[in-house]
Amino acid sequence: MLNKKIRLLYLFLILTFFSTLQIFSQGDSLDHSRTILLEEALLLGIQNNRQLKMVTVDAAIANENLSQAKIAKAPRIALNGGYTYIGNPKLYEGFYENSITVDYFNHQAFANIITSMPIYNGSLINRKIEQQKILSQMQESAVKMTQAEVKNAITTYYFTLEKLYKQIEVTKQNIINTDLRIKQLKSRVENGQNLKSDLLRTELQQSNFKVSVFKNTNDIELVSNYLDVLIGIPTNTILKPQIDKSGVPFEEIKLQESISQAFQNREEIKRAEIGIQLSESTLNISKSGFSPSINANLILNTEYPAQWPNYVNIINYWAAGLSLNWDVSSFYNIKHRIKGDKLQIEKSNVALDAAKNQIESEVKTAYVKYEESKRNIATYKKDVELSLSNYKIVKSRYDNDFALISDMVDAELQLNNSKISLVNANLDLIIQYYSLQFAMGKL
Repeated sequence: MLNKKIRLLYLFLILTFFSTLQIFSQGDSLDHSRTILLEEALLLGIQNNRQLKMVTVDAAIANENLSQAKIAKAPRIALNGGYTYIGNPKLYEGFYENSITVDYFNHQAFANIITSMPIYNGSLINRKIEQQKILSQMQESAVKMTQAEVKNAITTYYFTLEKLYKQIEVTKQNIINTDLRIKQLKSRVENGQNLKSDLLRTELQQSNFKVSVFKNTNDIELVSNYLDVLIGIPTNTILKPQIDKSGVPFEEIKLQESISQAFQNREEIKRAEIGIQLSESTLNISKSGFSPSINANLILNTEYPAQWPNYVNIINYWAAGLSLNWDVSSFYNIKHRIKGDKLQIEKSNVALDAAKNQIESEVKTAYVKYEESKRNIATYKKDVELSLSNYKIVKSRYDNDFALISDMVDAELQLNNSKISLVNANLDLIIQYYSLQFAMGKL
């Protein structure tokens, strides 16, 4: 039985040793971290985020399509020309029985300039231009919406990193405290004042603290990787937030005011409203199908030789006129298309109502979480005060041999957990503040 206990103790010490080595190696990676301000992270995200770059390119494409749609108003000009060489033409009788050489010109050439300009088409061109303007506005709205989403993600990861660093800071202080107590316990065990199990219990407590630091360090590397991708820097960069001492400018926010601001600012609502305009524009374009299109045409032409009897010279001429195109047979199909467009308008109005409901729900959730975080801070501050007071009492009793080591361990764990809870509550308040700003469309 004694040998079994010795083997278990030996195995425990080995595991503690290797876990300590891993923690120290992990801690070294944090020593080479890059400090970064929130403003810097947001600026890098706007400049480098790939998703934001893609929607920005889509907006540029929409603007180019708008310029292309405007060109439809301008006259069209086409230049045509050609040259043909004809060699030894022959005329055959029967089935290739007799042939007669034809006196025909070997050279033929022509050139012409053709212009066409729309005069009337039921405002089809203007309506297509207006539709392209709406599409361009929708893409610009997508850029703003993506930018707000990127900012919200950056702030969340940024303060999550700060939360992990603070947890490590609190836990490392506990490791230092347990180191001192372990040294005292070793002396007390040798003098017979404490049992060996008391020392093992304290060492186990310290090992748990080190495991917590190890996990938090791994989480820092993972969250840093996510943030690296968002702001477009090398993904192996370990980031350390540098919080401005002035802090976050918290403000008193009322629920109804926040909902009203969200309805005014959120790009999702603006996109839904633009979607209604786009559906109405499509309906107007469909109605233009009932109107004819009239174009003015002008032709300048030159030919050699002139293909007229008894004329073997160059001929030049110009021609001007009007052309009418009216696809009457498509009227039946246009009626069904118009019905479909009207249904699409109804769908777009429903989508707008759904977007408002969704945003109102997001604002209420963010508002409740924000108010909850403010109240939690006062509670956790009280918990820290009570835990600290309890820890001091237990430590005094333990130093005077009136308390067990288990009481000391429990008091220290309670104090550690209350400190970490307060750290989390303070940073959760900041995260919820920015989440509420995002929900209100102000981020």
